Amino acid sequence: MQSPYASRCQNDQRKPLTSSILFPEISKRFTENPTAAGSLLGLFIFSILRRGKISDEWSLLFSARNKAPEVHHQAVPLLSQKARKLPIVVIEIEDRDLVKYITGGLTGLKGVTSGKIKIAGDVDLALRLEDTFVNAGGIEQTLEFLRRPRSKL
Repeated sequence: MQSPYASRCQNDQRKPLTSSILFPEISKRFTENPTAAGSLLGLFIFSILRRGKISDEWSLLFSARNKAPEVHHQAVPLLSQKARKLPIVVIEIEDRDLVKYITGGLTGLKGVTSGKIKIAGDVDLALRLEDTFVNAGGIEQTLEFLRRPRSKL
């Protein structure tokens, strides 16, 4: 007989990651409004955790001012011409905390001090990414997106 804990873990592994829904939507929103990226330049690699283990990886490559970032499932090859010249920030976050981070409920500073977010690289640049999400209307758009019935996703 399978333990309730083992069953819960299996169900947790089958549940789609929030990141697999949010990052394509982020890409879409920035494509619709590329100037929302402002002057942000850098490569942001998100290591998405589930129960403390890396389950997924996404990257946002802001390679030019007022241009939509390239959103990649898995990391952009660090040797790519565009990424080589830019500062790199690695953000490690639990999938369940991702919505809070993007909507401002969990700031990078609060996340780092509480241990919910780990940032390697330019911390100031990571904080500017938060500002970019806010300026792009990320809070309202993310909450609106998450309220949609799943059949419309």
